[in-house]
Amino acid sequence: MSRKKIGVLAVVLLSTLVVGVYAGMTLSNHISASWTVVNTGTELVLSWEPSPDGSGFARGAWYGNYGIRLQNTGTATYKVLVYFDIYAGVALPSNCFTIQYWDGSAWQNLPLSGWTTTHLTGTFGPSGGFDCTPGWNALTQLRIMFDGTAPLTGYSVDVYVAQT
Repeated sequence: MSRKKIGVLAVVLLSTLVVGVYAGMTLSNHISASWTVVNTGTELVLSWEPSPDGSGFARGAWYGNYGIRLQNTGTATYKVLVYFDIYAGVALPSNCFTIQYWDGSAWQNLPLSGWTTTHLTGTFGPSGGFDCTPGWNALTQLRIMFDGTAPLTGYSVDVYVAQT
C-alpha cells in the first residue's frame, strides 16, 4: 500500500477515534427530557414552576427545583388525580428513573409502572383522587433522578390533571 493511502487511512482512523471519544464523553452522563403539562379543563390549571429546561440531566444526581402547581379557578369542587406519562426511545430498565414529591416532611417516591417498556405511567394523589375545591392553589415540590442504568435516549414527560 502506498504511503499516501496509509496516511489518509491513519487520518480517517484518528478522526473517527477523536470524534467517538468526544461524543462518548459528552453523551455518556447526560439525558435530555422534554416536559409538557396538559390541562383537561378550563377551570383546572396545572403548571410547572419553574419549567424544567429539559437538557443536561446527569445520571445519579437529584434535580429538585421543580414543582407542579394545581389551581381551581372555578366554582365547583372536582375530585382529581395528577397523571404522569414518561415516554422513552427504548425500553426502560426497572427503577432507572425516579420522581419524588415532598409531602411536607419527607420525599416520597411517585409510584411508576410500565418498567421494561418505553412508556411509564404514574399518578399523584390517593387512589380515589382528592378534592380540588374552588380557589385551590397548591404547589407540590418534585425532584427527579436518572440512575446509572438509565438509557441514553430522549425522554418525554407529560403531566395532566383529570377528574376521577
